[in-house]
Amino acid sequence: MAFETVIIYQGPSLIDGEEIVVMAQRGSRNRKTGAMLQTFILRVDVDPVTASREGKDFSICGSCPHRGQAHDGDKGQAKNRSCYVTLAHSPLTKYKCFKRGGYAAIEGHAALAAFGKGEMVRIGTYGDGAAVPSYIWESLCSEAKGWTAYTHQSGMESAASDPKLYMTSVESEVQAKEAWLKGERTFRVIADVSQVVKGREILCPASEEMGKRSTCETCGLCAGASLKAKSIAIVAHGTSKKAAKQLVAA
Repeated sequence: MAFETVIIYQGPSLIDGEEIVVMAQRGSRNRKTGAMLQTFILRVDVDPVTASREGKDFSICGSCPHRGQAHDGDKGQAKNRSCYVTLAHSPLTKYKCFKRGGYAAIEGHAALAAFGKGEMVRIGTYGDGAAVPSYIWESLCSEAKGWTAYTHQSGMESAASDPKLYMTSVESEVQAKEAWLKGERTFRVIADVSQVVKGREILCPASEEMGKRSTCETCGLCAGASLKAKSIAIVAHGTSKKAAKQLVAA
């Protein structure tokens, strides 16, 4: 099945000024998210696997602790990377097609709004949306059904990490409580369901622990402080769940 993909932004990262590109794809085979409009944020000059290994993914992931540690090897990704996104799948495929000139670019509010119309938008399928000027997401989501968004850049002055748009991604209860005091909603990766803070957090309805009773497309709770709802916690999952559990348990 082919999904329509377009370039919605190419320009400097708000994190470090390096050139990045954002591709938006209508549709997905991801069972957890459902058929959301997916968005991929990548470096223009280096493929995502190499960017991870060399630490150049800072441009699109910033301070996210799940990036792992860069190294000087000649292959592979960063050491101890605990991000659930498999770089050699969609991110690398998107990068290669982009470099071949396989995607058209759309510009302006009307075009972005039309592409997102009626969709549930996943801001940052790979990459942190706060690396991208906020007007891109505002236009893309202006006629959408809704969105999900997460950021690790809430403390970075240059990044566009509006808490009304983003869930604040945290790895500890201490970090979560600090964010709650500022009126932010959080998305927290935990090692075990016993770590959920009762009265403030709920388990992700799309998670295995909750019986996958929903998808991100139908749930829509991860829309930052635009919603008056409890924060979300999820047990480390995906191909790097062991490393993620070690990170959040540290």
